Amino acid sequence: MAGGRMCFDIFFCCLVVIFGGSCGAEFVPVLVWESNKPTDVQISSPALKKYSTDDFADFFINKLSAFGKKPLVVVFTEENLSVEDFSWQDLAENSVFPHLESVIATAANVDFIPSVSNPLKALQRLEKLGYQWQTVRDLETMNVPEHGGVVMVLEMENAKVDEDRPDFLRRHDCLISSVYSRLVSQADDVVAVYTGRYSSWIEPENEPVLHRVRRLLVEPAPNATVMLMNTSSILIYASDKPQVTESDIKKILTLLPDTVKRKESATYQSVRAKFSTNSTDQIILEFFFFNSTSSPGYWSLENVTYYINSPNHTNKMVLTPESGIVAPVMFSYHCSSKTVFKAVNISLTFQNFQAQPYMEKTKAFDDAYNCELFFTPPIWSGLFVTSILAFIMMWGLAMIMDIRTMDQYDDPKGKTITISVSE
Repeated sequence: MAGGRMCFDIFFCCLVVIFGGSCGAEFVPVLVWESNKPTDVQISSPALKKYSTDDFADFFINKLSAFGKKPLVVVFTEENLSVEDFSWQDLAENSVFPHLESVIATAANVDFIPSVSNPLKALQRLEKLGYQWQTVRDLETMNVPEHGGVVMVLEMENAKVDEDRPDFLRRHDCLISSVYSRLVSQADDVVAVYTGRYSSWIEPENEPVLHRVRRLLVEPAPNATVMLMNTSSILIYASDKPQVTESDIKKILTLLPDTVKRKESATYQSVRAKFSTNSTDQIILEFFFFNSTSSPGYWSLENVTYYINSPNHTNKMVLTPESGIVAPVMFSYHCSSKTVFKAVNISLTFQNFQAQPYMEKTKAFDDAYNCELFFTPPIWSGLFVTSILAFIMMWGLAMIMDIRTMDQYDDPKGKTITISVSE
């Protein structure tokens, strides 16, 4: 009984570690500080309590209600952030947030919560209290509100190619300090929040695809020429310039800047753009996305309309995909092999094609619905080789089991053994 009880305890602990770790990976730290009057408040040691979205919303609303009038709320948002980022030090024991430490050393109040589930969703509830939500992407053109009651969300830039994480966070540290100082000099009450969308310390093999910064299934080479069409609700990507083959003549299409336009109706969404070619032609491509009528909850890319040197769009062709392009709503479609659209004597080819319509935001693709079938050529090859090996093993076992041992032995003192042909 004692041994069985011990095995059960070990099994239960393993479940707690596995499921607890997977749930804990969704929690991110939140640093909150206020600018009323300078004090010597320092960041306290992280508590063990984990805040749900509702708990943090109640905590933050209570904090804002203590002000006589609505303050200005500024939210610095990282794509990935964890508690380890705050505690990291180099060999000289320097942190990655020296300017932020100076800022909070003079803050009126500082709160550091190490584990909060989806803090940005909690902050969005301030809109119900009359706060205006303002997303800032260009700091150079940022306008400081003349009054409080505004939530300014600053989405921090991604890391550069030659940056490691400490350098990346130090650059953001300087940016946070300068923006906060500017806001404090122009606003009476400022409440600042520094947090992230996802944890930056998830094991790579356990990290979901949707946590990637780019959310592209194929990362382009450093100097690759990609095609990216981005509108308010449609995103199209290819790892190389599209190619048109017309009557055995190949043309490479180059997307012209500021030519991408979106059209939307009750039944479809479309995106159109102009392309230059290696000849004198100028081509317009228009992609048509529809909500699938046969499969509710799915979208499909039905066709691409191809215009050639025609301002009035009278000279056009409709290209259809070789294989159906269908994916669930809120999912992107991706194909690592060639994606080909065809009509009579003409074809349009994309490499590493990925697309998604009906998006709420176009910052990045959602999870991908891949074009490859479940039984791909490598899988078929593996099954074929496995079946051959299994057949050889069964044949060998059958041969071994068919071996018959001698059941009669010659006795030198007895009669000579006689074996018939049937035996």
